[in-house]
Amino acid sequence: MPLSQEQILELTKLQKMLRNLEKIERNAKNDIQKERVAFDIERYRRRIQEVSPEGVPENLDQAMQNVKARAENPGTKHKVISQYPVMKITPNANDTEINQIGTLVNIMDLEYIPVVGDAHIKFDYSHATERDSVLKYMENLRRNMKILIETIEEYAAADKQEFREQLSRMKNKQSRIFIAESYETFVKFQEFLHSVNDEIKEGNNVIMNMEEPIKFNPRFEKATMLEGRSIMEALREFQQFVDESVDLIKLPSFRG
Repeated sequence: MPLSQEQILELTKLQKMLRNLEKIERNAKNDIQKERVAFDIERYRRRIQEVSPEGVPENLDQAMQNVKARAENPGTKHKVISQYPVMKITPNANDTEINQIGTLVNIMDLEYIPVVGDAHIKFDYSHATERDSVLKYMENLRRNMKILIETIEEYAAADKQEFREQLSRMKNKQSRIFIAESYETFVKFQEFLHSVNDEIKEGNNVIMNMEEPIKFNPRFEKATMLEGRSIMEALREFQQFVDESVDLIKLPSFRG
């Protein structure tokens, strides 16, 4: 689940307090002081876990700066994607680029793709067919991301050097494929959304329920960011999200 601005702010404060307490613990002069500080450290760690069960983002300080920048300057580059802190795709994923792209893929899957489903938008036949074709790219990307995650964790757990070398080659190859296929998937969504939004601008009737607001069903959907928005607003933000993502991702020079 994406972190809200309030959660980012709280995590920033909690981390600052935690670092101070850990410093005090290291310099504690007796066991009583150490025990008291250790209790507070555990309390702050529990709260951090409550706020962000999936772990603390790699770039929390940067995310906080992005929040302030967006408030002070509405024209900030990557305005939409900068609100989402980068999360590790798996505990032992240490490649910043992979985690950045994985975050974007997960956010799109969680917050934006549900919007174009039949439960929320009733496209005409042509655009519904095009949407279904684009969604197949996402299905393939999910599978390859799962494979990459499994390889990353196998590599982290491997003991034998020979096995680690083999897994390292697999991890590097799968990472290149994941980056390339992420780029391709975002481009496909970009083309689809530009096509739909251009049709709407021209006054063409490509959506049958244009006046209905977006309302997610919490029993089946975890999306929250576009709740209550009009369909037009939601599609525009989805388009901006993929535009910014395509701009950010650098396509590898080769695959395989």
